[in-house]
Amino acid sequence: MIEVTLTIDFGPTGKQTFEALVTVSDRSTVLEVLLNRLRVKTTRRYGMEHFVEEIDGIENDYAGDLGWRFHVNGRGSNVPAERYLVKNGDWVKWLYVAGSCS
Repeated sequence: MIEVTLTIDFGPTGKQTFEALVTVSDRSTVLEVLLNRLRVKTTRRYGMEHFVEEIDGIENDYAGDLGWRFHVNGRGSNVPAERYLVKNGDWVKWLYVAGSCS
């Protein structure tokens, strides 16, 4: 088992930032860490089986170009959340930001 810090920044929604230390199996993904703690909706999109559409009731807003993006240890990734393997001590941060839906 490994421990990963999970932060959810709800951005302009006004919802309070969520943060937790999450214990998951070794070789878990960013998506599995997220699913361990919050309600998440995913769809098949952009060649992914599980594209994150909603976290804890906050949906991607395609018309307003707001959506979910994640960073690991302060860096963005071109690897999807369903494939990005976390390591012990990683910090996963999901942000609801402009420019995520284009």
